[in-house]
Amino acid sequence: MSLEESVALIRAARFPEAEGRLRGLIESQPRRADALELLGVAISAQGREAEALPWFTRALEASPGTASVLHNRARALQGLGRLGDARADLEAALAAKPAMLPAWTLLGSVLATMGDAAGAERSYRRALTLRPDLAETHYNFAVFLQLAGRRDEAIAAYRAALVRNPAFVQALNNLGNALQSVGRLDEAFAQYAAAVKHDPNFAEAHSNWGAALRESGRVEEAIPLLERAVELKPDSPGVLNNLGAARFARHRYAEAIDSYRRALELRPAFHEARNNLGNALAALGNGEEAQECYLAVIAQEPRYAEAWNNLGLLQQDRGELDAALASYERALALDPARADAVNNMGLLLEERGRRDEAMALYARALQINPGLARAAYNLAITHLHRREFARGWELAESRFETVPPVTPRRSLDMPRFTAADWGRGHRVAIWREQGVGDQLLFATLLPSLEARGQDFVVEVDRRLIAAFARAHPRWRVVALEDSAEAFVGCDRELALGSLPGLLRPTIESFADQPRALLAADEARAAAYRRELGERARWVGISWRSFQPKQRAKVARGKSAPLGVFADLARTPGIGLVDLQYGDTATEREQFAASSGRLRRLEGLDLFGDVDGVMAAIEACDLVVTTSNVTAHFAGALGKRTLLFYLNAVAPFHYWVPGPDGRCLWYPSVEIVTGAGIDTWDKALARIDEILAI
Repeated sequence: MSLEESVALIRAARFPEAEGRLRGLIESQPRRADALELLGVAISAQGREAEALPWFTRALEASPGTASVLHNRARALQGLGRLGDARADLEAALAAKPAMLPAWTLLGSVLATMGDAAGAERSYRRALTLRPDLAETHYNFAVFLQLAGRRDEAIAAYRAALVRNPAFVQALNNLGNALQSVGRLDEAFAQYAAAVKHDPNFAEAHSNWGAALRESGRVEEAIPLLERAVELKPDSPGVLNNLGAARFARHRYAEAIDSYRRALELRPAFHEARNNLGNALAALGNGEEAQECYLAVIAQEPRYAEAWNNLGLLQQDRGELDAALASYERALALDPARADAVNNMGLLLEERGRRDEAMALYARALQINPGLARAAYNLAITHLHRREFARGWELAESRFETVPPVTPRRSLDMPRFTAADWGRGHRVAIWREQGVGDQLLFATLLPSLEARGQDFVVEVDRRLIAAFARAHPRWRVVALEDSAEAFVGCDRELALGSLPGLLRPTIESFADQPRALLAADEARAAAYRRELGERARWVGISWRSFQPKQRAKVARGKSAPLGVFADLARTPGIGLVDLQYGDTATEREQFAASSGRLRRLEGLDLFGDVDGVMAAIEACDLVVTTSNVTAHFAGALGKRTLLFYLNAVAPFHYWVPGPDGRCLWYPSVEIVTGAGIDTWDKALARIDEILAI
């Protein structure tokens, strides 16, 4: 076989065939330098650099000082990490052949890896001087600039490469990465799209495009691109990790776990994927497995600050606040600019009632990373707790930008309603956000909207529509499924939770809160009164907040044991009515056996039949509850309600009492708490005193 045929096999990447043919040729011509060099190239291309070195050395013995052999041996030496030897060979090659472009490029790479940035830049610039017309020389220089953090220069160099070769997909992809890193997202997306258009099978561009979309909050668009990237490159741990992150952002935790596990099968030491796996396990409530992941990452890479931060989150969720604080401090010792750890420490201090310190930490997190929406949102909530409403509502708009978003932003094809639109004859599409409780809370501002003569269509949970219709027959109130059609006649849009920014900028503005927002079904309420009878003062009670497993800490902080109502149940003239949704059968059985009676209304579905629950509330004389949706129902109906929590630390800003001890949002809700009320028993004792008056 001729040498030319071996060269053709190498160019076709048929390296094992080329190797076999070249070995045969060398047996007959053992000092043929060009064959020895090509055999080294074929072996090195298969990842066997150490085995290739002797063949390059034999080629140099046969033809001393040959520049191409020195260059190829340098490539193998670089692959083995022998950078000093590689540099020596490249300098010798360039001494022999100063215009050898590949040697200048490789020398730039070697010097950059050795930390000689100035020398690397000189090498890349020499390559550009030799071939300014070649796209690859601009591309290689751009890669160096990007790795050096000189992003604007890298962008210019990638663009120079693309001027010379517009279909250079690696340059398009890397330019997208560089643009994304400086926040020029739309331009970055265009580069990724161009790369995919030129090469529909370019997995890396699909993956980077999808990852950039995910990071910008456009997760639904990201997932198909990342799934395509996995199809194209199923053995890529990085692509699988990106897909897992996108699935995680859409709360598809089981699928995210599958992606992360597949990535780890391919690369067991992939710390980022193992850390992300811990996050997904924690989101499903599998705290023990999540902790194992974080600890495994820390054991392998003790300086991986993100794992310490996530371990702190897990510990905080379990109520292990001292351990959590230590983990956050460790994360920040490793990475003082880690804004999410600063933010998380703020949450921990806020949980301990140290709100001023928490605010300072949220502000510090935003100084480190002005784009950290979660810190902005947390800072918003602290301002609202302090009744600094104007600043709080301004910052609360960041809820759409958190990852995952507190509230997903809706894309309606119309401008947002602003203060400049008052009195201009617009019809506003007001779309719901978050849960039923938040919908009711913010809907208390709709009467103020109506009072200003503002026309609107409001979207709420379908189960609330009947109660709205009874109280406000002139309003257009629709369910999610019907809102697209109902919004057709609107020319402005606004999220329901953005109303306070327009209508409640000060504590004085809460004087406009309605005494009641909704009206119960009076016929059903009357029937429930007859069922209960008139021999007692009926107190509706609710004591738990049911949350997903990943929000167990929230549920614990808002939930009291049913047993604390025992003394109230035994009070003469008082009867308790069960308003608590969820599976409480075991608690109720224990309560009945040890403490007293708890009436349940016949046939009432306390979860699904919202209109029935409101009728039951209306049938009661008053309601006693922890922070859960029952409090919102009762407040929206204007029913007298005693809402209790511990230590004067309100679980949500809207339960901070006004000067009269009542909720600013629901005037019928009285807040029962105090610095000395540090147990649920003490809270109920205070309620007993109030009811005895």
